[in-house]
Formats: sequence, structure tokens, C-alpha cells
Amino acid sequence: MSCFFHFILLLLLSLNMPTIPSSWRAGVYAEDADTGEILYNLNGESYFRPASTVKLLTTLVAMKELGPSYVYRTRIMADTTDNRLFIVGAGAPLLSGEHIRIVALETAAFLDPESSWDLFWDITRFTSESHNPGWDTSDWSKIYCPPIEGLSVGDNILQLIISTRGDTMRVFYYPPLPDLEIENNLVTGNRESVRAKVEGWTENRPVIILEGTIPPDTQLVLYKPFAGPPAEFAGMLAVELEAAGLNINQVTQRETPDSASLVQTSVIFSDPMFVLLASMNKWSRNMVAEMVLRTASLETGSDPASTGAGCDVAGQLLRDLVPSLTGFQLADGSGLSRFNSLTPIHLAKILSEGISSTEWGVEFLATLPVNGVDGTLSSRMADLPPGTFRGKTGTLSDTSAIAGLLTSSSGRRIILVIMFEVPTNQTWTARGLQDGLISWFWENY
Repeated sequence: MSCFFHFILLLLLSLNMPTIPSSWRAGVYAEDADTGEILYNLNGESYFRPASTVKLLTTLVAMKELGPSYVYRTRIMADTTDNRLFIVGAGAPLLSGEHIRIVALETAAFLDPESSWDLFWDITRFTSESHNPGWDTSDWSKIYCPPIEGLSVGDNILQLIISTRGDTMRVFYYPPLPDLEIENNLVTGNRESVRAKVEGWTENRPVIILEGTIPPDTQLVLYKPFAGPPAEFAGMLAVELEAAGLNINQVTQRETPDSASLVQTSVIFSDPMFVLLASMNKWSRNMVAEMVLRTASLETGSDPASTGAGCDVAGQLLRDLVPSLTGFQLADGSGLSRFNSLTPIHLAKILSEGISSTEWGVEFLATLPVNGVDGTLSSRMADLPPGTFRGKTGTLSDTSAIAGLLTSSSGRRIILVIMFEVPTNQTWTARGLQDGLISWFWENY
């Protein structure tokens, strides 16, 4: 087809394309996943806030530097000369209370019953920065902004269950944080208006302040991040060790010594990396993304691991993929920071590199949400056949982005990136327009 007729075809197709409001900053880029042919390009070289679509880059870094089978190993070490136990943080995300209970039982079985020990946690291989540049302090109490630590409990999110059934107000929580302080200022009232504020960041001790009103005969579930996950992990382990028959004298932070008397009593193995990445991408878990990026920096020579070093690894990968576009900015691995800046072409090349890998391309694609099926796309594009689009979403208060792989009605595989910067509180409208554009590409290609 000649360039002229190709231009006419694109012009005719674009006549029925959903209209993007002129007040929005927009970038739309589409290319054939198999041939590399550019199918559509609107501001593909312009820079936008990527929000959580930057997790695609974190996924690519993890696959290249760590591999899909990478497993975190959180070790419990015993100094049998001085009766000291050390928890050596490996940066593993999503470790559960059940993990802690099992290593406590294994450690207790390894040691003499009723013996006394000092317990220390060690996170020296990771930076102490719990929040990244561009993470506004007003977000620190939000579920999407948990602290980033070298030793974590779950994803450092506390589940609060508040009940006014019966004669008294009751508050339950999980995980069972030993040092948690809950200041309950709630009162019963005619309407539900509950506010939960997170404090304790300076002291690294979890504090939750509950205020407002809750009606009688009500059950309410809240989720909040909490401060000081390493200390809480150690405290939970101390409780389990004592339940298993050991005596724990003190629990505090200390670096693990280089000593011949150290022996490993137990180890927590995480899920494989591709499983963690699937949880990260499908549910946009920021804490997982940040720990994966820091781990990549650790495994490529940065000690201690840091977000900045991880961004350097990711930045070099971007320069290799798109040498002509070097004005990007990276401040984190999750996209929560407003300092991030990428182009639609960057995201397209990341996707192309990921899905085309003969080594782990299948795993890369499997980490992404599926339209109408799961994750952040479970309720989106439900009018298209399930599996038509696999991609990553990204949202800030004034940003909406989506990037993924579309299989069109003709069977053509299209890498599609849509990035919008919109007036505040118009992100739901932006999502609807993105879905319309994806459906348009599905129908017309």
C-alpha cells in the first residue's frame, strides 16, 4: 500500500475514533507487536506522568536482573555462643503471620527447650528510607502508600474490623502487631463517618487513631498502613518463639555479626518472582514494586539497596531500549511519585521487550490484569472477549494511563499505550474514554 493510500485509510478510520477533550494532555501510541509497524501515534514522544504503568518497567527489570524464578530467603540465624537470634531481612514482600509461626516452630525445635535468647532484626542491606521522593506525606495514611522496608509483614497493611453489634464497641485487627497502639475515639451515631489516622512514623511504632461516628449494629472493615514493620515482624516472631517454649529477653535492632558461631535455624522462602510480580501488577501493589526495584539494585551491586540505585538500573535499561528519548525521569518503581516522567513510546518498547522474550515472555504477559477477568481490569472492557486486552493501569488524581497488549478482532496483536493528564477528579471519565479507544482499535484493526 502506498504512503498516500495508507494516510487516507488512517484518516478515514480516525473519523469515527472517540474524541479526546482538547483540555486534556493526551498521548496515544499503537504498534504491531509482531512487525513493529506504527499504527497510530499521537504525541508518542511527549512526556507524561506514567503513574502505575511504570510497574511495567519494574517488571522488565525484575525479569532481566532477577529472573522469574528468583526467591527471597529470609533467614533466622542463631549465635549459640551468646544466645542471640538474628532475623536477616532479605527484602521479601508479602510474608505472612503463618510464615512467622512456621519459622518460630522450626527455630524452637533447633534450640534447647526453655533456653533464653536475645532477638535482633537486621535490615542493613536495605536503605532506611521508608517512603520515596514525590510521595506526599498526606498519602502516608492511605492504603496505596505503605512503608517500604527490608523486613515486612504482608504488604505492611493493617486490617481493622470495627463492630457495634451488641452492647459494646469492639475493634479487632490483623496482623497481630505486638506494639500496635489504637486510640479509639469513635462514638455511636446515626450515620457512618469514620476517620482513621496513621501516626508513629518518627518512632517506628504503629499508632492508629480512630475518630468519628458509627451506627449501632454495624460491622465496618478498614485497611491502613502502619509504621515500623521490621520491629513488628520481630515482635510477632518473639511471641511465637515464646509460645513454642523459648524465653526471649529483648527484641531490638542490630546488624548480624560475621561469626563462625552463627548457624541457620530456619529460612522463609518467598513465592517465586513471577508470582510476586503478578500480585504487584494485577492489584497494583506499590509496596511490592518498590521492594522488587530495590532488590534489583542489591543484586546488581548496590549495598545497601536503594530506590535511587534501582532507578539507575531501570534508567539504563530505558536508554538501551529507546536511545533517542533520554529526557525521562524515574523516582520510584511503583509510579506513586509525581516525579516520574515517561513517553508512550517508552512504555510500548518496554512491553515489546517483555512479551517478545523467549525466556520469560509468557510469564511477563501473565503478570498483567485481563480485561473483564481480574485485577484492576476486572470490570473494564467487559464487552470485549475476555483476554482481548492484557495491560497495566495507572491512576493519580489528575492522571490516567493504560498500556498493554490488544488482540484485535482480526487476530492482530497490537501494543497500545494511552496516557492522559486530566483535570482533577476526571480520571473515571478518562478510563471510560480509554476503554472506548481500546474497543475502537479492536474493531478497526
